[in-house]
Amino acid sequence: MPYTYTIATININGIASHARLRILEDFLRNQDIDIALLQEVTHSNFTFLRRYEAHTNVGTDSRGTAILAKEGIPITNKTRLPTGRGIAAYFEGIRIINIYAPSGAGRRRELEAFFNVDMISLLPSAPTEIVFAGDFNCVLLQTDSTGQGNNSKTLEKLVRGLSLQDACDSQQLRHKYTYYTSTCASRIACT
Repeated sequence: MPYTYTIATININGIASHARLRILEDFLRNQDIDIALLQEVTHSNFTFLRRYEAHTNVGTDSRGTAILAKEGIPITNKTRLPTGRGIAAYFEGIRIINIYAPSGAGRRRELEAFFNVDMISLLPSAPTEIVFAGDFNCVLLQTDSTGQGNNSKTLEKLVRGLSLQDACDSQQLRHKYTYYTSTCASRIACT
């Protein structure tokens, strides 16, 4: 019987304090996370995490991405975007893509260019299974947000072109939100 792996995607919002890093470590241990995909990573030193190997990409934007894998879980053929906004690797024949897309209404063109141009180097060169996760800073559908949803047609085309299935795409989960502010809520797509 094949082993089931637990994968989490977490925007750590640049945490660097010892106390908050311990909270991250406790979460990974208590939830028995095998692979963690982190966004808004501001440093490359994760040696404090016992039992995990860190593959980081803090690039020119000073906030990057990382893949944490339990010791013994092979992460191979890593590809990193120079900006730090993406890292991809193979794990047991599956392409894992972790992104931190540009945010803000004023960066709409940059967001669309990110999905249309930058993402290309993270995609697999041959057909394979894909886990595509991270902080998309947009939604697939306007109904995935209660506020001024920042939906991306380019992301929608990318997801459709790769035949990805949204892990939260069921009527039960479709209108549950995963991100809240004082003015709106949105559902982060998980593909």
